[in-house]
Amino acid sequence: MAVLLVVTILLVSLTSENPSYGLGQSAKLSIILLGAFPLLLGNSRLVKIGIATIPVAVFSNLILLILGLTASPVFAQLMTGDNRWGTFFNYPGSLWRVGILVVVLAMYALLHKCRSAYFALLLAAALVLIYFDSSRTGALLLFLAFVFLAFIILWERRQSLLAGVISIMTILAILGLLGFIFYNNQELVRQILPQRVVQTFEAIFIGNYEEADHTRYEMLQAAQAQIRQNPLWGIGIGNTRVDTNEGLMVVHNAYLQVWADLGIMGLIAYVGLVLGWLIWLPSFFRCVHWRVDPIERGLYYNAVFMLFFYAFSGLFHPISTEWSEWISFILPYALFAQVFSKDEVRNAKPSQLLSRNLNL
Repeated sequence: MAVLLVVTILLVSLTSENPSYGLGQSAKLSIILLGAFPLLLGNSRLVKIGIATIPVAVFSNLILLILGLTASPVFAQLMTGDNRWGTFFNYPGSLWRVGILVVVLAMYALLHKCRSAYFALLLAAALVLIYFDSSRTGALLLFLAFVFLAFIILWERRQSLLAGVISIMTILAILGLLGFIFYNNQELVRQILPQRVVQTFEAIFIGNYEEADHTRYEMLQAAQAQIRQNPLWGIGIGNTRVDTNEGLMVVHNAYLQVWADLGIMGLIAYVGLVLGWLIWLPSFFRCVHWRVDPIERGLYYNAVFMLFFYAFSGLFHPISTEWSEWISFILPYALFAQVFSKDEVRNAKPSQLLSRNLNL
């Protein structure tokens, strides 16, 4: 599917209004998907090292954020218009992407009482990054992380009917309590949560999607109009755009953007690439479940959530040709594939490498 996506971008670019731009994007994706991706798929130790650096990125951004709040805007500063923070390492709007990568791992480890102090700090750091980013996608994915973790708990306890019933009742009770608290303390919720997040979800709740995000609403309309006009052959990557207050912007929905820009073949290639792993998900869970080390299981479960995160975030963000975006898909995909590798048992466990890299 990676080859098909790159070839489609190349072919459609030849007939687009700006072929040089499309050819450049095709070349960048070739390096990422046809070069780096296979390299990581064939090198389990390199994958484990990459995974182990994610907590380092979380703590580094937290330190920079604290320094920006207390010392100097050189370390971190606020983007006034959207009330979003960015650091020296991550621009505003990307901090949540760092934090969300460790949420499931940290919560799973805490549930199993593994190195509680460290993982509690890691979870707190991740939540701080997501909060200060004020990302609506990040807030929604954080909720989905809790749902995903609840599913994992039910999966692991599926052989015990009583434990499963207790788990379900506990989850429903917690969700009900949170809903009751939020409903009866709406002003408090507005004061605590970022305003852009609250306003968006309130608009979605009443069904006013245009008010929730007027710019994205226009983007979706533009993409759908282009698809209706020519559903089979696209107009070139990055060419389906709308005029906004900040100038022309590409459609912030990777699936509709790819369909409009690259045609039906591009859509099939992209969907197959970012969602094709779902076919092996049942086997993956069966392979991971028997592993004794809870942190090892947490790392693999976290990899699945990272893949969900990448696919889900495509509903609200355009397709990227940058390494910094694709790495959050390539690393967990490689770790996901590693479960089925015959050599996996002989290599160092991910949890062991994580411990050594962080001196735990």
